[in-house]
Amino acid sequence: MRVEEALMRIIGGVNLTAEEAERVMSNLMLGEVHHGVIGGFLVGMQVKGVTGEELAGFARGMRRQAVQFDFGVGNLVDTCGTGGGRATFNLSTGAAILAAACGAKVAKHGNRAVTSKCGSADVLEALGVPIEGNLDEQKKRLADTGLVFLYAPSHHPAVRHVAPVRKALGVRTYFNLLGPLANPAGAKRQMIGVFDVRNLDVVAKALQILGAEHAFVVHGQDGMDEVSPCAGTDYREVKGSEISAGVWRPSDFGMEALAPADLDHGDGIAENAEILREALTESASVKSAALIPNTAVTLVLAGVASSVSEGADLARAAVASGEAGRLLDRLAAR
Repeated sequence: MRVEEALMRIIGGVNLTAEEAERVMSNLMLGEVHHGVIGGFLVGMQVKGVTGEELAGFARGMRRQAVQFDFGVGNLVDTCGTGGGRATFNLSTGAAILAAACGAKVAKHGNRAVTSKCGSADVLEALGVPIEGNLDEQKKRLADTGLVFLYAPSHHPAVRHVAPVRKALGVRTYFNLLGPLANPAGAKRQMIGVFDVRNLDVVAKALQILGAEHAFVVHGQDGMDEVSPCAGTDYREVKGSEISAGVWRPSDFGMEALAPADLDHGDGIAENAEILREALTESASVKSAALIPNTAVTLVLAGVASSVSEGADLARAAVASGEAGRLLDRLAAR
């Protein structure tokens, strides 16, 4: 389906099928569509509202154009937010490292800062952790440390054809939801944080269509696109063909609710890197406590823990024993 044809459909309020959305996305990625048409389509989709079927189709089209890495690892998990939530230090990045220290295999898909002060790629680079590499290098990192970072621009070069339009528009579009659904390693176990509670069901449906083995889509009731350590967190659990809903409280992770100020980010990349180091090495720090909920959920997805309560205990133990700090040092030595 041509983008122009799809634009006329959505202007009339007609939803696309997953197959039609996939074809549209493939066309967008070719770089042959006029920027005016791209802008109209992105805004039109935002006004109509994207469906789970459309989002799944867009994700398939994006994956088709990606530089994909097959690590051949079972229970591979990704932790990724859509951005746009309440500003904090790099919780999902810290949770990825802490989960790996507990035995999970993590393929963290991320980018430099877009809506935040410091993106996952920025903070990892500041800590000395490699953010790029060929397949053999990345396989070795995953085998040696349990964690590999997949730098989005290196794996999704075709997105550059849409980037100028997105920047010019300056508004959220369905592309803000796509990144977490396009993990280049094909991770079938994911925790995805969304900036709007209305996106929970849409992203969960997309994950179901895409064949996720086990996933959680989360939104903190305080506006975070993470599992919040400060308030309740609404979630959708996708397990095969089943989707269920629930709410976590900080007490489910064996902790008191933190104050929002405990999660504040630093003024620059270097300061954010030091905050993350503190969170991974100082068990008495509130920064460390802030990582526990996201890590616990990641460990359930990875099959390392059978419950979020058990996952929380494992995460605390990894910081207290120094294992998380040692892993951070090993990652930087790669």
